[in-house]
Amino acid sequence: MDGDWLQASPVMCHTMLMATDNNLEALDEFLLSLESDEAMLLSEFDGFCAGLVVCPEAIPPSEWLPHVWGSGGAPDFESEQELQRAIDLIMGHYNEVARSLTPPAIDYGPLFDQDPNTDDILWEMWVEGFEQAMRLRADAWEEVVASDDEEAASSVSLVLALHGIAEGTDDLSKKKAAKLSAEAPNLIVSIVLALNDWTKGIPSTQLSEPPWASNQFETPFQGKRVGRNEPCPCGSGRKYKRCCGAN
Repeated sequence: MDGDWLQASPVMCHTMLMATDNNLEALDEFLLSLESDEAMLLSEFDGFCAGLVVCPEAIPPSEWLPHVWGSGGAPDFESEQELQRAIDLIMGHYNEVARSLTPPAIDYGPLFDQDPNTDDILWEMWVEGFEQAMRLRADAWEEVVASDDEEAASSVSLVLALHGIAEGTDDLSKKKAAKLSAEAPNLIVSIVLALNDWTKGIPSTQLSEPPWASNQFETPFQGKRVGRNEPCPCGSGRKYKRCCGAN
């Protein structure tokens, strides 16, 4: 397959797909089928899309799509129809996230994974996806931090703090890290909306109360977080990201 399709604009996609349950399920299955361990999964891709949409600088699909595939590169599609279906699913979800963040963004909600054993909300992979998008335009995000908008600047810092917790590289106290972890599912919504408002230049006097996340937690996860590339605790021998973490 040639690479011309990488230049497609999200608003000119062959088929504009709404993020229905069927499309999300199909997108989830497609991402799971990618062979690279670095390929994104659904929650991670959802965070990636949010990071792209609220980024202060526009990032074309030709630049960010390779990050979805991972280091293994784009799959070897057997037909043009198979390729188009994959792109429709990917761009369809990107467009749906962009639509949900169109002001006043009253129906935005992130897609979080849920631990199948405990029903705890696993927000970490979403944050990893968002942080990957931030790395594509690091200088632009530094401008947000240096701006006079304290809410937007603190939102960037909070994202990085959550990413540090997810990766186990934070230097926060155990008490503060645990508090942020417990608040993360709802806090992420406020962070995204604050950054979205900053990017779109919406005056703070016009900001509305943030909606709830699409997944809610009842009690914070108390156990040790499993890194996505660590062996799955179920004993399958596979990495967590490709085993229980994919459910």
